[in-house]
Amino acid sequence: MKLSKIKIKNFKSIKDLEFTFPESGILVLVGENNSGKSNIIRAIDLVCGESWIGKEKLEDHDHYIRKKTNEIEISLFFDNQRSVKFTPNDGTKWGIMYYSNWDQTQKMPYGSNSIKEDFPSTYLGADRTLDKHMSFYDWTLIGRIRKAFHRNVDENIRQELDNKFAELVTIFNKVPGFTDFKSDFSTFYASLLPRFKTQLDVDFQPFTPTNYFKTMQILGIDPDFDDKPLDLSELGEGARNLILIALLKSFAKNFKAIDGEFNGILALEEPELFLHPQARRHLYSELKLIADSGIQVIISTHSDSFIDTEFFDEIGRVVKIEDEENEGKLQTTLITCSKQQLLEYCEQTGVPFGKATLDSLSEYYKTTSNPKLNEGFFARCLILVEGETEELVIPELLSCLDIECNPEGISVIGVNGKNQIPKYWRLYSKFEIPIIIIFDNDNSVQKVNSNKNIANCFGLSVHDIVNDVNVCKLIDLEAYPKTKIVVLEQDFETAFRKELANQGFEDSYSVFELEAKELIKPIGNQQKGVIARYIVRKSKSLEGFNSNIGLQVAELIE
Repeated sequence: MKLSKIKIKNFKSIKDLEFTFPESGILVLVGENNSGKSNIIRAIDLVCGESWIGKEKLEDHDHYIRKKTNEIEISLFFDNQRSVKFTPNDGTKWGIMYYSNWDQTQKMPYGSNSIKEDFPSTYLGADRTLDKHMSFYDWTLIGRIRKAFHRNVDENIRQELDNKFAELVTIFNKVPGFTDFKSDFSTFYASLLPRFKTQLDVDFQPFTPTNYFKTMQILGIDPDFDDKPLDLSELGEGARNLILIALLKSFAKNFKAIDGEFNGILALEEPELFLHPQARRHLYSELKLIADSGIQVIISTHSDSFIDTEFFDEIGRVVKIEDEENEGKLQTTLITCSKQQLLEYCEQTGVPFGKATLDSLSEYYKTTSNPKLNEGFFARCLILVEGETEELVIPELLSCLDIECNPEGISVIGVNGKNQIPKYWRLYSKFEIPIIIIFDNDNSVQKVNSNKNIANCFGLSVHDIVNDVNVCKLIDLEAYPKTKIVVLEQDFETAFRKELANQGFEDSYSVFELEAKELIKPIGNQQKGVIARYIVRKSKSLEGFNSNIGLQVAELIE
């Protein structure tokens, strides 16, 4: 039983949202703070998690735009064609309803199902309330482990435990004063209520899974302190957070459902908290293994350690858009892209039909993936450039104009060549990220095919790209309003040298370049980007100089 589709209406910042869960079993939500990532996770946990919201617990802010007349509906649809709907509204609609179909027209008998048992949610929020999950309530993780343990205790094991327990009770009775204590307690209680028929005895409960598990503790063992047990509170926050993951993995491995599969969902907010970069990347690998085991995973993150362009179909970009029906209000939406959707988009934007396949798409992004490319999914504005030189100099040019990339959410990413620009533009633009593309008009033999590919991608001619470029040129794409193109004359070094000369600083480029080479001491043509960045930084000292390249990009950003 796997979650296939989710529909959420009027819950917190979500007005009306519907999306499918990735087939891989893991969904990674990215987006700015307060975009609504947590609200998506909480909606799922509200139905499947260990808590239960009564009418009295609903607040105004639980309803979209704080209006209680906006009735909340959360529907989950599963691969076995069943579905559930949570409608915490007044009247007879209150609670969870179970259906045997996705149309939600065929109700299932009352009491025949429990979503919290059939598809339980283990939710670790950003507040990291681990203690809640270590309690013994039915729908906490420990509670579910307790119930699974109970199911696996057969009659032979139970009889053996009962016999051993009887031996323990005999030993307890040897404690001085304990037998008299039990007898006196019963006598004193009877004397206080002489007409009360019920008598009380002190006894030890026979074996039950609940009693057994209430003696269970998770302790740390530190070899530096003679293996002395440590309480969990003595562990670092990063280590504490991973306890839940370890418990869930062990649970999935050792207490599978009767049908041999393990159902449910692990929901994590900001799994990167308190973890160093290598530990984050390792945790991402572990989460994918959990998804492979059958437990679906949904996380919200601000770290590029938990996404990969290779697995773009597992990414959900959460943004707020204008609500046209409620002026001045913003609603949460989710943007995803399946492999099939990207394949169709490739064919719509210049790739010959049949040239790209689902397998070749995955293989391409797997081969070229790197952490810098992953960062692009977090950008408010993405600047795609050919390589290292532009990646280093564009932030410096913007800084001269008091535009700092990091606080503004601007990422400048080199894609290792002009020919790669269409491939990554297609990917990022499918997630509706505003994009500025910067490349040169070099039309030498080595660049002819690249220019043709770019022209075909954006519905341009090669003439549009390579001609009439004086330092830089803007190309406005009517078909793609969220994308702008800036073409540089020949290459960045040539264009920047020319605009320095045009503004009366003919010798400055050569002087700054010589200084950079003396300082860096490059071998051959190495360190071109670092040298260019040095020249741009030195140009800040030239009174009256303003880079047209920088001004053009800044205007597009604004």
